[in-house]
Amino acid sequence: MATLIVTATPAEGGDAARSRYLESVMPLLMGAGGTPVKRLRVATTLTGDRGTGIVLVMDFETAESISGIFASESYLSLITDRDEGFSDIEILIATDMPLSPSTT
Repeated sequence: MATLIVTATPAEGGDAARSRYLESVMPLLMGAGGTPVKRLRVATTLTGDRGTGIVLVMDFETAESISGIFASESYLSLITDRDEGFSDIEILIATDMPLSPSTT
């Protein structure tokens, strides 16, 4: 199991590009077997100054299935809208790790 975590800061004036990006990227993620866990608006930032406003969390069977989406021609064609729609975006792949204190 692997989890996709996306944190993003909407760009001023980027509403149209952001809408196009989101309308196109979600079918790619779902088509690759993604299961939405949460889509959130950030209410308060306790530490940091990126201005993150949106968080998306999705589960996938493998990290490779996530990587494949972002390397695909279909996704690469969305980069202009992504970059116009968001002033900052982090796309992360997370995998399980033990919670014992010796591994943190």
